[in-house]
Amino acid sequence: MRDPVVVTLRTEASPWGISTAVVLHALMAAMMPLPKPPKRLEEERVSVDILTPQQFEAATKPPPPALEAPALPEAPATVPPPVSSPPGPQPPAAPAMIRPTEMLSAKTLADPRSRQARADLATFASDERMVQLCNLEAMDQIRRWRTDFQPERVVPYATAEEKITGTTIAANGAAFRSRRNWYSLKFRCQLAGDGESVVGFEFLVGDLVPREKWDELGLPAVH
Repeated sequence: MRDPVVVTLRTEASPWGISTAVVLHALMAAMMPLPKPPKRLEEERVSVDILTPQQFEAATKPPPPALEAPALPEAPATVPPPVSSPPGPQPPAAPAMIRPTEMLSAKTLADPRSRQARADLATFASDERMVQLCNLEAMDQIRRWRTDFQPERVVPYATAEEKITGTTIAANGAAFRSRRNWYSLKFRCQLAGDGESVVGFEFLVGDLVPREKWDELGLPAVH
């Protein structure tokens, strides 16, 4: 089979002669400008080149693609630290318990005017005697802590039962009466091993107990 013949066009320019100018009458030539010489016209000539298929393929083959640089490994995405919300309002801290360094009930009972109280305590059962000793310590400590209070009675179970563990009494729902008013009270009382004296005490005086709650809580208006 014959190889195909591929024809390409190529242009070449060749001048042609200038046409003869017509000479006018001398008078007219003197009165009118000479006409401009006409531009040279270019004539296109076509030449034919015969290319082999190999030459045509080489001439028309697109250039090889440029080598791409190797892709660099992507840096790991930086995860922003979590935005922490501002802390919300914190609940107020519970008031600290008052911790006296000197116990007072033993001195009160040693007073000659407390002879009847000592006699009464001797008739109580062990647990009841410890509770009464702690009540007496509570009244003495509150009176020393604030002289405007004049405690005359303590109810250790006004809003919650007291808890007795060995020789320790915890009364978180107690109340005491002073100047014809009742106040909430919380105390923790530690007695000696024989349960006959107070060796440690801490307390916290609370709010005034509303009068309409006295009957509900078993708080008498008078002694």
